[in-house]
Amino acid sequence: METNATVRSNTRKGPDLIFRLIDIFSVILWGFQILNIGLLYQAKPVDETFLDRLFNVKVRDYWDYQLLQLALILSLVQFVVSLISLYLNSKRLKRKNDRIRISIIISIFSSLALCFALSIIVFF
Repeated sequence: METNATVRSNTRKGPDLIFRLIDIFSVILWGFQILNIGLLYQAKPVDETFLDRLFNVKVRDYWDYQLLQLALILSLVQFVVSLISLYLNSKRLKRKNDRIRISIIISIFSSLALCFALSIIVFF
């Protein structure tokens, strides 16, 4: 004999608002990550090529600090969005198949490491 207390039906009909927000935040976090990599690539010193030496063209041999500051601000925003999405994800761990998304954890650690590295480069 089964009672209503022991049998629990699946009341969740599909992804609710919080799960959709977590999906959206995951995509936004990957966008932040790609944008940070692009900013770092643009900020690095330019390599001198053969044609630059041939025509005596001066290339930038220093880091572009404005782009590095922009990357620092973007990584701080990424860190805050990662923490918010981790909080939302931790509130939705009610079922046995609910898990914390690994992309959120990766985003937290990568944005934190980038914040520390860029803080050292920009401010010292």
